[in-house]
Amino acid sequence: MKILGIDTSTRFLSVAVKDGAKEALSVHGVDEFNHSLLLMPSIDKALHKCCLRLKDIDAIALSIGPGSFTGLRIGVAAVKGINLALGLPIVPVPTLDVIAYNFVDEKAEVLCPIIDAKKGKVYTCFYRLERWPGGRLRKGSDYMLTNIGDVIRMIGRETLVFGDGAGLYERELARNALVKISRKEWIPRARVVAELGLRKAKKKQFVNPDRLVPMYLYSKYCQVKNR
Repeated sequence: MKILGIDTSTRFLSVAVKDGAKEALSVHGVDEFNHSLLLMPSIDKALHKCCLRLKDIDAIALSIGPGSFTGLRIGVAAVKGINLALGLPIVPVPTLDVIAYNFVDEKAEVLCPIIDAKKGKVYTCFYRLERWPGGRLRKGSDYMLTNIGDVIRMIGRETLVFGDGAGLYERELARNALVKISRKEWIPRARVVAELGLRKAKKKQFVNPDRLVPMYLYSKYCQVKNR
């Protein structure tokens, strides 16, 4: 199955094409949210270098947030347009999952991306590793918009944290002895979007284009499950 992965959730723009388990090509760059100008040319460039056309793609995987409101809207609009023109099925992939999968080879009981959401808030989610290296993740909480104090209080076992929010709140996080801060690059990558999307596409877990919306989180939706 040939799948196109797209991430526009941050100031970084990432596009990847995967053919089954093989990564065909990825394009990753930054241009201060000029995604509306760069996304379609980046897709064309990726497909051209793979000797593919858009109609050769079997499905599109899109990172749906949380993240930049503007970036997410651009990604959703582009994918809906492609679906309207060619009928390609769409697989939504939560951005926090994409970020967390950068760290599946780490030796930690729990993974926790912490992404700056501005105004003293962060996006986060807790994950347990089912196995490693090359493991899969199981969610241990909802996707959340909350403050760093609440995140720290939720940590009750050894946890690896990462993301721009982890750096921003490093001093506060360091007060919890169970926290280990990773400085490894955390940026969401479309190759991971494509890989996670491929798993869902094989199970026919597609979304109706009319119901495809960015994942926006609001404080009133922040509910934490027991881990």
